[in-house]
Amino acid sequence: MTADRPLRVVHADHSTSRGGAEFALIRMLNAEHPWHATVLVPGRGSDAGVWQLVSPAESGQVQFVGTAHTAGASRGGGILRFARQVLGQAVRVRRSRAFARADVLHANTSRAGLYCTLAALGTRKPVVVHLRDLVDRANLGGLGYALTTRFVLPRASGVIANSRASLASARPFIRSSAVAEVIHSAIGILPTTEAPPISDEVTTVGMVARLDTWKGHELLIRAFALAFPGDSTTRLALAGSADFDREAYARSLEELASELDVRSRIDFLGHVDDVPALIASWDICVQASTRPEPLGQNVLQYLAAGRPTIATQEGGPGEWVRSGWNGWTFRMGDLESLTETLVAAKDPAARRRVAENAPQTPGLSSDAEVAAAHGAVFRAASDIPPRKSTQ
Repeated sequence: MTADRPLRVVHADHSTSRGGAEFALIRMLNAEHPWHATVLVPGRGSDAGVWQLVSPAESGQVQFVGTAHTAGASRGGGILRFARQVLGQAVRVRRSRAFARADVLHANTSRAGLYCTLAALGTRKPVVVHLRDLVDRANLGGLGYALTTRFVLPRASGVIANSRASLASARPFIRSSAVAEVIHSAIGILPTTEAPPISDEVTTVGMVARLDTWKGHELLIRAFALAFPGDSTTRLALAGSADFDREAYARSLEELASELDVRSRIDFLGHVDDVPALIASWDICVQASTRPEPLGQNVLQYLAAGRPTIATQEGGPGEWVRSGWNGWTFRMGDLESLTETLVAAKDPAARRRVAENAPQTPGLSSDAEVAAAHGAVFRAASDIPPRKSTQ
């Protein structure tokens, strides 16, 4: 192996669904990145799903090995079925040509971390584990937590965490020689230099989040009904699809909106491709998860777009939003707190102030800058010296 060629990184992911981890990796691959990338995903190329969004220049590097995964053990898939899937995928990754040529394995999700670690056993292939969840039982489930803390993290050569909170939750299980860095996910929006104007009236409150029980849609609908009662013309826009078998939850949200007499003022948008344009049209942007978010990509997107932002105090969002300066925070899961914050955000002068400061939030980076930071971790974990200059 020589130092005058790009690093070869294999990115492993377990899903073709539209999830935050998948979007984050795709944005980074579509940006300038200092390594040669190959993506290994279970499934068939004819069912590429979210990976169709990889740019044509990189699309040939997405390879489908094995069959698509069904639900994990924590979602009723059964421990034996889960074990067969993970072991089978580890074998397929190990036998792939991409694995043989790789300098580094990058596990883009928790499940990928498990089968990458298995695939690398008995080899000198370093594994970089990407933490996009807090390392606790609430986020990983009992089995996932045990496997992550006892098997995956202790063997990782590198760990990339999407927030300080994520890294802190994993720190006790990471070996001292491993590279460990906090790097926020690629968000697909450059911090704006000319934010959209702030109107006097609040026309639309919006949230980008997949429809899941802990993402706070129910809480936001209830708070919206209280903060903007029946005589209001303000609308609530909810952008996000009901992936991962959450269709029944989506129906329950519509029923709740009808019970609260706000259904006619709520737009369930489903998946939206042009998120930047949508966010730019909103007067107030909200993150309302009812358990701590490890990062909250939507919060970073709101801030980068220069939009008035409301987020929870806990988890990753609390690391980014300074209440009253670049947005507002509220007590997680607290209906009264969120309602009061929405009412306070009606003040146009306050919204203009936080919107002006939002793109200047320290640490906000472009996708290319995020990719460069990842590249530094990959190279450090691979024990390959930096590329020689060609100039």
